[in-house]
Amino acid sequence: MSDPWRSSFLIRLRDAAARLDETLLEAMGVKADNRLRSSWRRLRSVARKELRQLLRDRLTMGFVIGVPAVQLLLFGYAINQDVRQVATGVVDHSNTHISRELVAQLEATQTFTIVRSLASEDEALQAIEAGEVKAAIVIPADYTRAFYRGRGAEVLVLVDASDPILARAVSASANGLMERHNRRLQRFDVGAGEGSYRAPSQRNSFGVEPELIRPKFLRFAVLNLFNPELRTPIYVVPGLLGVILTTTMILMTSLAIVRERERGSFEFLIATPVRRSELMAGKLLPYISIGFLQIVIVVVAGWTLFQVPMKGALFDLGLASLIFIAANLTLGLVISSLCASQFQATQVSFFFFLPSVLLSGFMFPFDAMPKPAQWLGEVLPLTHFVRICRGILLRGSSSLDLAGELAAMLLFAVAGFLVATQVFKKRLG
Repeated sequence: MSDPWRSSFLIRLRDAAARLDETLLEAMGVKADNRLRSSWRRLRSVARKELRQLLRDRLTMGFVIGVPAVQLLLFGYAINQDVRQVATGVVDHSNTHISRELVAQLEATQTFTIVRSLASEDEALQAIEAGEVKAAIVIPADYTRAFYRGRGAEVLVLVDASDPILARAVSASANGLMERHNRRLQRFDVGAGEGSYRAPSQRNSFGVEPELIRPKFLRFAVLNLFNPELRTPIYVVPGLLGVILTTTMILMTSLAIVRERERGSFEFLIATPVRRSELMAGKLLPYISIGFLQIVIVVVAGWTLFQVPMKGALFDLGLASLIFIAANLTLGLVISSLCASQFQATQVSFFFFLPSVLLSGFMFPFDAMPKPAQWLGEVLPLTHFVRICRGILLRGSSSLDLAGELAAMLLFAVAGFLVATQVFKKRLG
């Protein structure tokens, strides 16, 4: 706010406080008690002084106003439990207009978005393991024949159940389409038994064997991969690894330079011949070992207490963790170089931490977020690390499968280190 506006606001606030004082004192019946009146005025002076400090501190006022606004926008706009547009591959062994019509009906549910055509079940499984698709629809070669004969055509749906919310949404959408198909069929009432259904209108008879007619004309068999029981700890623990590292690494390094200034030891750093880049790198190295210690604690606890599988190579997890730790540490150094106090550094760190947790896919399905929220989430290193941890630990993915996620975190780390070295000044003030 401008200086004239602030002065006018403070004057009006002082007058209103004085009138409120008189009213309260009269209501309390202490109008004649000078000691209580004096005490009340001293208390009012301290409160007015504290309020002025808050109004002059732009970062604090931004924190007071910004945190509710950010939370409101994130929870009201970006966070959504209704999963839509799940990246899906199709294995169509039938390859007829009937099978293509089924695929179109699945995509019309808005839960599935067909992004790839796959040749086999093995290729579909590899695509899911690599994170290229979240689900795969496998249509058998005899689907069209079973469709016309009313034998109960069965379609296989493979889904990455490392995210239980996404897996439940895919299963619910497929089962809903199955029920709509089966309800549209008329009941067959000539010797077929109770609960049977008539075949499509293209065929008027079922042949000589009534037992070929099945109660369910169309059935989706949903196979949950990597987390068949849909256990929440298997989904949460790998993502929690990234959240813990984000919290500790950014917070500790954001206080590093500021702490030197407040303790008075910053003058010694100015007097040394250490370059800015060497100082930044030296600040990072001790925290890398702390980050790896936290990784070991979380992985071992997840494996022993919650039976979280470790299907991938620990070397791949270590490589990804190293890049992710570096990305968070460089961001912490940027914050530390810009802030004047530890309190300010903590406030700025919280502003970054809140969107990272909510938009990374750790708590809420990433595919359910609107596109602008997804674009913002792709900028955050935690989003990529959560995908890497779940891919390596749950799906057995390799570094090559997750090369794009690693490259995004590495780019963030390099950019953060360059910005930190440019922002940091080896001088007081």
